[in-house]
Amino acid sequence: MANMAMTMTDLQSLGRTEDKVLLERTKARDIECGEVSGALYWSCDEVADFIQMLGFPRYRECFLRNKVDGRRLIWCDASHLPSLGITDFKHIMSIAKSIREILQIEKPYWNRSITLPYAEPVGRYLEQRSVVGRRSDELDYVSYTNDTRDSKFQPILTNQGVITWY
Repeated sequence: MANMAMTMTDLQSLGRTEDKVLLERTKARDIECGEVSGALYWSCDEVADFIQMLGFPRYRECFLRNKVDGRRLIWCDASHLPSLGITDFKHIMSIAKSIREILQIEKPYWNRSITLPYAEPVGRYLEQRSVVGRRSDELDYVSYTNDTRDSKFQPILTNQGVITWY
């Protein structure tokens, strides 16, 4: 039985190693393209250090206790920060703004046209990456943008410069 437990442990650690290798490969491709922030790949301690660097050391423990890493940081907007224990409105606004800036997420606009996608490509990509799993670990920004090309998300094509006069 002891050999069986050792084997299961070895298999579990092997699975984690494969996922780490896959994640490192995806991270390298994302950083190389230049569109995705490295903050997506932060650990819980790096996120807590970022919050402390913003001037909010009292919230460091809130982020550590809730195990907010780079993937979970994507969902830390003004509506979710109170559930982490941040209740001061000015602090919520400041932290949410800093998170948007570090992740390069656009500011939400109330008057956004319904003809546009609900978010920019980077924001939609980050939503896909916030899910944990092998499929998400394999997904990089370039392949995501290639796979999700859709006419409704493309700019309107015009014939400017093509009109000829006879």
